[in-house]
Amino acid sequence: MPGTAAIARLRHIFAIVAFCGIIGGFFALNRIVRPPEISASERRPLATMPELSASGALSADFMGEFEDFAADSFAFRDALRSVRALAAFGLFMQTDKGGLYYGESGAGKIEKLDEASVAQAAQKIAATADGIAALGRDISMYYSFVPDKSIYAGRYLPGFDAGEARRALGAALDGRLEYIDLAGALGAGDFYRTDLHWDQPKLMGGCLAALDAAMGLFGSGAPAAAGGDGAARAPFPAYAPRVAGDFLGVYAGQLALPIAPDAMAYMTGGALDEATVSYLDPQTGAMRDGPMYQLDAFGGRDPYDLFLGGAQPLIAIDNPGAPAQRELYLFRDSFSSSLAPLLVSAYSRIVLIDLRYIDSRALPQFVDYAEGSDVLFLYSSQILNNASVLH
Repeated sequence: MPGTAAIARLRHIFAIVAFCGIIGGFFALNRIVRPPEISASERRPLATMPELSASGALSADFMGEFEDFAADSFAFRDALRSVRALAAFGLFMQTDKGGLYYGESGAGKIEKLDEASVAQAAQKIAATADGIAALGRDISMYYSFVPDKSIYAGRYLPGFDAGEARRALGAALDGRLEYIDLAGALGAGDFYRTDLHWDQPKLMGGCLAALDAAMGLFGSGAPAAAGGDGAARAPFPAYAPRVAGDFLGVYAGQLALPIAPDAMAYMTGGALDEATVSYLDPQTGAMRDGPMYQLDAFGGRDPYDLFLGGAQPLIAIDNPGAPAQRELYLFRDSFSSSLAPLLVSAYSRIVLIDLRYIDSRALPQFVDYAEGSDVLFLYSSQILNNASVLH
């Protein structure tokens, strides 16, 4: 029988061979199985191999970029991400993973309010509103924000503070524009469980009621100045939902957990079926007709692009059956893509303006604010925390 020393030596040799085999096997597998350029689950481009040069091979920048590339191109990456997430929430009982949480109300991201960015957003809104006011026309101006849905899930540490956002915006905007409280009109059930956006059919309740009470959209809560002249009022819209299909939002992919999908539905009927939509073509500078709901986008990278085609610099929605000539200019982000259709019955025209994709200095070429119109600035917490994207 071999001695104890020989057995120990064989064990060491076996461990070394096994280790080298595992490392070599994964190396060969990663050379054979090429990763995609874009992660469909995370909706982001994966890191690419950094350029190798004699001077930069050992630099900190190169090593950092190579580490990102190695992590993104690892074989079975999505499966291993799922194992890690299940261990984090199930085994170690963590409340979040990299700022992402999952609970009874669904998945979300814990992101602290950036007060400096909110102040920057407020100054941008104020400057744009002052430019409109300088036209000397009878225009009513409002502002609000969509809070991060984490506040309804009780994820406050160090989550988004809606009260502080209200104070920061109000310091620059109160007295210029009228504030509409949407934070108090929304709840956890108004948002998709797997995504950051709100669910369009759920807005038919508290959200529309809050806008109606402040702006006099449908007559049930019209301000005296807006409703005392006997002008025709739009009835509260009676729309019907139509389901596009199952929808896994951005948080589902980022968490890599086996989460049940949401059902994405969109509202139809009434003024929605009669309205026409046109989009600004950035290449030609002309408006082109298009559908309100782009169903082919539902099967694409971001299914939420079903609503008004996703990222667009300028959109006009015309309602030929409006009870009165009244226009809305909505300065917005992606949340308003699903909100704006619900307002169609109250206006003859809605113009959606996204200052992420069109410079405010270029607006006079495309937008002529009509007498007696409304202006609403509505941004989500994601834009308030990244105000530098507004031009």
